[in-house]
Amino acid sequence: MAIHQSGDLRFTVQTSTKRKSFGITVDRDGSLILHTPNNVVSDEIEAFIDEKRLWIYTKLAAKEFLNEQAHPERRFIDGEGFCYLGRTYRLALIDSRIQSVIFKSGRFYLAKSQQDSARDLFIDWYRQKALQRLPGMVSEFTSRLGIKAKGLKVMELSNRWGSCSDSGVLNFHWKVIQLPQKLLRYIVAHEAAHLLEKHHSPEFWQIVERLLPNYLELQTELGVDALKYLRL
Repeated sequence: MAIHQSGDLRFTVQTSTKRKSFGITVDRDGSLILHTPNNVVSDEIEAFIDEKRLWIYTKLAAKEFLNEQAHPERRFIDGEGFCYLGRTYRLALIDSRIQSVIFKSGRFYLAKSQQDSARDLFIDWYRQKALQRLPGMVSEFTSRLGIKAKGLKVMELSNRWGSCSDSGVLNFHWKVIQLPQKLLRYIVAHEAAHLLEKHHSPEFWQIVERLLPNYLELQTELGVDALKYLRL
């Protein structure tokens, strides 16, 4: 069977004349099977893998490294831990009229009256922190590449950490701000490289390596730890 390597992901390729679309199977042992129609080109395969990359990492993390007991869905109760820049901080529920999440002295604070809106309030807090921190990183990497992004957005991106639009706007999932600084920098460098090379071609990974020589190590670590930062 054919093998397709995409960054740190290695797929066994199964081609069928009956298939009309791509598919990915994550086997019990963590091996990856890529199902493809006949006569597809490398760019099509890479585009599909790119779209599913975060989903793949999450599945691998769930199968190989984490489980539901280790990282259950977070609850908005006293003492629950929430991630910010790679560290976990406890939540304290307080008697207050505040209508937002407060982070102070290494602790999150939330009014008891706002528990029903807690998830939305945390998302808003994470989004604002990402908007404060990401522009500097984007500027650093794009300057080194001699280019400029057309814009930056922080949003819900489903199963992707980030994306680069055809118009040159860099989009990031609000969840990225939960990651350690080094992994956040990898995601930004990755998307900045897409401003020069759309697909995950050898040239693309050379650009990423110019920005972060240890990118493979960071890429692997992000895949391993993905579920820890996705369960909100």
